[in-house]
Amino acid sequence: MALQDPPIWLSRLGRSGWLVTGAIVGAAALIAGLGLILAVLAPVLVIVVIAAALQPLVDRLRRRGVPPALAALVGALFVPAVLVLLAALTVRTVTAASSDWTTVAADAGRHLRTTLGADPLHTLLASKQWQAALFGVGSAVLSGAALAGQAAIGVLLGAFLLFYMFKDGPKLVDHLDRRLPLRPGLTRELLGSAALRMRQYVLGTTVVAAMDALVIGLGAVVLRLPLVGMIALLTFVAAYVPYLGAWVSAAFAVLVALGAGGPVAATWMLVIVLVTQNVLEGVLRPFVFGRALDLHPVAILAVTIVGAAVAGLVGVLLAPPIAAIAVSWQAMLRASPPPDDSTSPPPDDSTSPPPDDDVAATVD
Repeated sequence: MALQDPPIWLSRLGRSGWLVTGAIVGAAALIAGLGLILAVLAPVLVIVVIAAALQPLVDRLRRRGVPPALAALVGALFVPAVLVLLAALTVRTVTAASSDWTTVAADAGRHLRTTLGADPLHTLLASKQWQAALFGVGSAVLSGAALAGQAAIGVLLGAFLLFYMFKDGPKLVDHLDRRLPLRPGLTRELLGSAALRMRQYVLGTTVVAAMDALVIGLGAVVLRLPLVGMIALLTFVAAYVPYLGAWVSAAFAVLVALGAGGPVAATWMLVIVLVTQNVLEGVLRPFVFGRALDLHPVAILAVTIVGAAVAGLVGVLLAPPIAAIAVSWQAMLRASPPPDDSTSPPPDDSTSPPPDDDVAATVD
């Protein structure tokens, strides 16, 4: 008995199912590939953002007569100098308030013991596994030292790359402008627009960080807490690290409030931190980034969520400026006229026939 062909509707349904399956698998592969690429290129992308933010400083030094190599060196050493300054400021702030910090830490431990009903340190030392726990703490300290060494090496390598980006960046832009199949000057405009979006993104992040530090610092002043400068400084610096920085700064502020003012002050500080980092920042961040990056706040929120799903913290950090760059490039490419043939040599008029008047004059 011969097999009959399946109905047309069943064949169409099968083809549609395979198309949907292929689209889902392709999208999943694309997302996984983007996540892997962004994870590998994260240091380079961060350096590009820093270079775009500091390029006006290097350009200003060059316009004032500073040699290009020296201007590039100043721009490359700017970030390490800022990091060293922040570290020195942090150490000085902690050292100046060491007595306050000791008292706060002791009072915070007492409140925790009262709340938990036991002394965590005594319980740890009395347990049979205290030696293993102490070895674990030592291993964590060594791991932290190793991470600090890796961070220092990364900063030096980043400064090295920044130097050559500032020094040879204009030559690279000119080379790309000549090589890419676009009208003359369009490549320079595209790269300039991308650098502008990066600078505006860094400026928007700074505005949000300043708002967090101001509100939480004022809250600490109202609650009459010690270490107000340390709370504000840590809040400002941690705002540049998505999500994780907010948790660290919030935990520090609440711990100081617990040690200095007890559970009531800690509860009020927790409320201030939650309102600042979730309500105020949730309203201000899309608005500031929307104005800085020329994108709607809803679009900023959407691309941030997509960036977090694709590449985690790196995606959260880079998704808004990348989306703004893509939108601006699309608008510039649409508005750009096609390349003309004005650069072709003009036709030779020596072989063209003379005008009619000249011909008539010659005949006469």
